[in-house]
Amino acid sequence: AKLEEEARINTLARLEKGGKKALVAIKAQHPLRPDGMPGPEYAMRLEEALFLKNRLEAQGLTVTFMTFGGVHEGHKTVSLAEAGKQWLMKCGIPEEAIVTRPVAFSGNDEDRMAAEYFAEDEEFSQLHVVLSAGQWERARLYFIFMGWQPKMHPVTFLDAKPNHSTVCELWGAWAVPAFAKGPEAIAEVTDQIRKKHIEAAMK
Repeated sequence: AKLEEEARINTLARLEKGGKKALVAIKAQHPLRPDGMPGPEYAMRLEEALFLKNRLEAQGLTVTFMTFGGVHEGHKTVSLAEAGKQWLMKCGIPEEAIVTRPVAFSGNDEDRMAAEYFAEDEEFSQLHVVLSAGQWERARLYFIFMGWQPKMHPVTFLDAKPNHSTVCELWGAWAVPAFAKGPEAIAEVTDQIRKKHIEAAMK
């Protein structure tokens, strides 16, 4: 609760500084399509990010996108971060407005990298995260752990079974329980997720 309040104060203080930039972090999702472009679950998040861009620009903000993810199971050569970048560029987003983090291999990695990037530039007044509805709880806890309370934009994917289950995020071996055990437990779980994805991609 103390960390949550500190994160609220930090986020409010940054907003009140009046910087003219917004960071939109788009959590990635494998598998990619055979041509290396995002699959339907990932594409839905990217589409939501584009809608968000229009609203932020209407507020006079300059939008920077972040895409994440290395080479995952389902495609042997294209990283999730690069697939998201190429999708955005096909929609008219200039390359210089997209920051990629292809070394991310878990949701915790994505959240940490987005929080660090946001923290480093005080011109960012708003932090937004586009994610699966099933990721909300774990992502919010991790951002609080990092000192921020971003605006979350959950996407509900119905066309197939989504990759993230709310129940598994809350009680699964990789998920929320680690946060109650402190930084070392979170780091251990994050490393386990990273290794799982790298091993799956190499098969």
